[in-house]
Amino acid sequence: MRRMAERQWTPRQRDAIEARGGTVLVSAAAGSGKTAVLVERAVGRILDPGQPVDADRLLVVTFSNAAALEMKQRIMARVSALAAEHPENARLRRQQLLLGRAQISTIHAFCSELIRQNFQLLGIASNIRTGDEKELEVLRRDCARGVVEEFFAREDGGRFARLVELLSTGRDDSRVFTTLFSLYDFVRSHPFYHGWMEAKLSYYNEGVPVADSIWGKCILGYASDALGHACALCGCALSLVEEDETLSNAYGGALRADLRQLERVRESVAARDWDGSCKRLGSFVFEKLRPVRGDDPRKGAAQALRKSVRGIVETLRDRQFCATAAEFSEDVADLRPMVETLFELVEAFDRAFTEQKRQKNLMDFSDMEQYAIALLVRPAGEGYVKTPLARAVSERYDEVLVDEFQDTNAAQEIIFRAVSQKERNLFLVGDVKQSIYRFRQACPELFMEKKKRYAPYDGKQFPAKITLGKNFRSAPEVTGGVNFLFSLLMSEEIGEIDYNEEEALIPGRSFPERTPAGCGLRLLDLTGYAGERTRAQVEADYVADEIAGMLERGELVAEGDALRKIRPSDVCILLRSPSGRAQTYLEALQKRGVPVWAEPKSGFLTSKEVAPVVALLRVIDNPLLDVDLAAAMMSALFDFTADEMAHIRLADRRAPLYTAVQRRAGEGDAHCLEFCGTLARLRRFAAGATADAVIRRVYDECGCLAKAQVMRMGASRRANLLLLVQYACDYHASGYRGLSGFVGFVDRLIERGGDFAPAASLSEQADVVRIMSIHRSKGLEFPVVFLCDCAKQFNRQDLNGTTLLHTELGFACVRRDPKLQTQFSTVPMQALRLAIERSMLSEELRVLYVALTRAKQRLILTGTLTRPGEKLAGLACAPEGNGKLPPYQVRGAASYLDWVLMAAVHHPGAAGLLAQYGVEAGAVPAQAAFSAAVLPVGGDPPAAGRTAEETPPPPDPALTGALERRLAWRYPFAPETRIPTKMAVSQISKGELAKSYRFAGRPAFLQERGLTAAQRGSALHKFMQFSDYRAAAKDVAAELERMAREGFLSRQEADAIDAGKLAAFFRSPLAGRIFRADRVWRELRFLAEVGRETLGAYTDLFDAGGKTAVQGVADCVFAEDGGAVIVDYKTDHVRTPAELVERYRVQLELYRKVLGGALGMPVRECVLYSFALSREIII
Repeated sequence: MRRMAERQWTPRQRDAIEARGGTVLVSAAAGSGKTAVLVERAVGRILDPGQPVDADRLLVVTFSNAAALEMKQRIMARVSALAAEHPENARLRRQQLLLGRAQISTIHAFCSELIRQNFQLLGIASNIRTGDEKELEVLRRDCARGVVEEFFAREDGGRFARLVELLSTGRDDSRVFTTLFSLYDFVRSHPFYHGWMEAKLSYYNEGVPVADSIWGKCILGYASDALGHACALCGCALSLVEEDETLSNAYGGALRADLRQLERVRESVAARDWDGSCKRLGSFVFEKLRPVRGDDPRKGAAQALRKSVRGIVETLRDRQFCATAAEFSEDVADLRPMVETLFELVEAFDRAFTEQKRQKNLMDFSDMEQYAIALLVRPAGEGYVKTPLARAVSERYDEVLVDEFQDTNAAQEIIFRAVSQKERNLFLVGDVKQSIYRFRQACPELFMEKKKRYAPYDGKQFPAKITLGKNFRSAPEVTGGVNFLFSLLMSEEIGEIDYNEEEALIPGRSFPERTPAGCGLRLLDLTGYAGERTRAQVEADYVADEIAGMLERGELVAEGDALRKIRPSDVCILLRSPSGRAQTYLEALQKRGVPVWAEPKSGFLTSKEVAPVVALLRVIDNPLLDVDLAAAMMSALFDFTADEMAHIRLADRRAPLYTAVQRRAGEGDAHCLEFCGTLARLRRFAAGATADAVIRRVYDECGCLAKAQVMRMGASRRANLLLLVQYACDYHASGYRGLSGFVGFVDRLIERGGDFAPAASLSEQADVVRIMSIHRSKGLEFPVVFLCDCAKQFNRQDLNGTTLLHTELGFACVRRDPKLQTQFSTVPMQALRLAIERSMLSEELRVLYVALTRAKQRLILTGTLTRPGEKLAGLACAPEGNGKLPPYQVRGAASYLDWVLMAAVHHPGAAGLLAQYGVEAGAVPAQAAFSAAVLPVGGDPPAAGRTAEETPPPPDPALTGALERRLAWRYPFAPETRIPTKMAVSQISKGELAKSYRFAGRPAFLQERGLTAAQRGSALHKFMQFSDYRAAAKDVAAELERMAREGFLSRQEADAIDAGKLAAFFRSPLAGRIFRADRVWRELRFLAEVGRETLGAYTDLFDAGGKTAVQGVADCVFAEDGGAVIVDYKTDHVRTPAELVERYRVQLELYRKVLGGALGMPVRECVLYSFALSREIII
């Protein structure tokens, strides 16, 4: 009954599908069909006639929900098709049912299910949920602040203060939190991270000589490679000058002296003589070269090579060997207490954050992994032992299949081993050359360790490895170009894998005859360019012209066994970092009429469809917001015209806009009447509804979805509106409530410069050129690929911090001398910088590999540069005996363009280009052509309507005179521009307008152990804003407890509030009036225009006419007998009521003037209530 799919499998693929008997590692190159193999293996295990496996006894793990869903659907489709062919087969029907509950998921989904089934073993709630990212971030920062304050308060002999001084920039302690979070996130990817910190702290042992330390060994290994490369460069320069007697006489002596000194330093490094190496590097002298006349290219080449040698020596002297052995021991002794304190801080934060998450029944993705590890294994010595639960879970699965294993971290790998049957039933698939997620703590070393240890598959010996090298995606011209580049560039030193014959791509797909295919580099030479376009615009214009030309010419692409004309969707532009660049390419293609799409990264809240809805939500929450009210009214939601808005404002220039709209509605304006009715209905609904429900109601009332659908890019706009509902749902699910809270959350997000991610509504069938990041393109393929912006410099920001982290080398930081006010680098810091740089460059090389393997037929790399001859000469270094470029040279690259050029110059097809610039480089045999061309960039394209040959007309004297008069004009009211257009009532009442400085709050570590007077006052105001007055009148203590329990007040705030003072208030006549009031507003925010002549009575800043916006917050306002009563709660410690009256009379008078107009009713009374005096004071 069982049969293989009709697809013709290669022998290696068939081995991967049918291998039985033990663990198998499949190293699957790009385009080798690994997903199809994985699916066929799963189906094969289910339908194996000899050893069939039920579908629910397979554990299939992928690293994205989309991949898991696709995997499950493909397996289901294969089994369903066989069941349709054999309806009498009961086993097939049973497998269809079992597939519904089969564990085919992401690693985190598997961990989550394991946790929910065994929550009692972890001491957590059964209803624990995955927290929202923003919710967890708030909780995490609150916990961190609390822990840091605890460390400031404890007695530790000043160790923590020294640590803060070391980490901080001097302005604030934000670096402490940044370092804390970085270290916490980093260590949590390790299975037993407490032990990891203990092990790394042990490295700080002053008794270990520097050469024997883990950091010294790293630096000595690097120095050996660097000096070997320097000797080779020096020897190359010497060989060049010895070809000419004049050059030899002038340069030979100095170069030989350089070589002798280099050899002596190499001897010290090889002998692991640290101080000897420091001394010889410090005394290294480069003799001055004697002058040589003439333009012999060998002179320039020798000078360039010697300059590189000088750079290597100076870098080793100033950076890597920055301290002697004695200074190293001193640094280690000084830093150990601070590193220990930092690790203690991380431990304390881990405990606090974990406890807070448990109290709120929350977990994050890292918790899922750590909880799963806690359930499955226990540390034992340097390893671990499986728990009884792990042994039981292992018996559930006959095979554990893991996709994208190269992106596994150490914690995840432990989980896979724990649920396997003694690591004998694992099927691991991946490609270390495509491991590009180190920023998620992926460990490609795990893949490489197994790849080196496992024997090639022979059907008998296990564990075994199988290599799938055939590429069924790309034409031979593309695979040949990729193989040529990476055979020279990628090695175990840089790339973490040796790109040899085993790793090379083997063309496996046949293309129709005359299929255009190729791989090439286009260099845009900007030498002498004086146009107005930026580098990015020049490159984008070139790429856009090329794509437009392909489409216009109707170039051919292969589809199956036939050729057809190219379409926009056949083309993809890849960028390492689309941010700030994608828009340039988008505009260039749009100018040429080419349909194009780039994934939006921001602009959600400011989009035409979402911004009016957000404005309306603010108005529903507070209709006195004039700007948002005008924005909502004039949007497509209500379609008020500018003329209508002018008539509304002219009807009442002083009142808030909302009052003016109501007035127009009362006068019979149909449009205003309809608007007020809609707004009233929405406000009534919002009073008891969640934010997402309010948004849905807005959509229904205003027809938002239908209106968005008919706009340009309607599908995308409609998707954004639906996504806004989802964001509101997520907010509600996080435990927060109400429209007001959601509006405040959005406003805070905007204030921080944040945004929500827009909807990605592009369908697979959309016929557009796609612009995307290399990471997003992983797993995709296109007939034509442009890899652009290759000259972009690598991001080395991670290497420039004052602290660094590395899995093997641990933690390192700089050392500071507070007396001398100086900062020193340290040997650990330099070692980690080298190790991280190597990892970073290795990952960048793998990212480049992913980019180049997306193309089916044509691969075009583009970049800009100046003085190409110098660039080529500097990169033309001969390969070593193993056919690789020197790893040190590869390590010195600053961009993808550097890598491509240093390899391309050795391609036989580059001979003409090198000859053009007088550069020599040894050729390396190549499988396929690789074209490289330098394209000089002239002036900017002529503007539309005028040819480049036209001469501009002479200037018109009358026009230039008019321009000069305009430029000489000065604004006659310049003094008024310095008058604020908006201020708070408190600024006016306290006379703060003229002050341009502010006092910073005291840092946390200087604060009192309890709350300050201001903080206690804020806590009481918070109680008066959010408490249930009637419940408080009955039992103040119970209401305080409720508010603390529900998060309105912190426990410290609740304890600081004087319940007796509150009880006195609720017994007062004022409280009785509030209870009896027709309507009560608490924390009433207002913003209204006030004439400056009015404000002039309170400050001498206003000596001119006009208006200024005044904003403020009234603690409490209640309606009584047709008027308003304003109440201001005061916690000032005063002896007499007169003191309060003197302080706050101006503030309340301003409240009286402003709020009367805003509320549309007269202010009858202003009242101060003093909690210190327990009495009310009428002003």
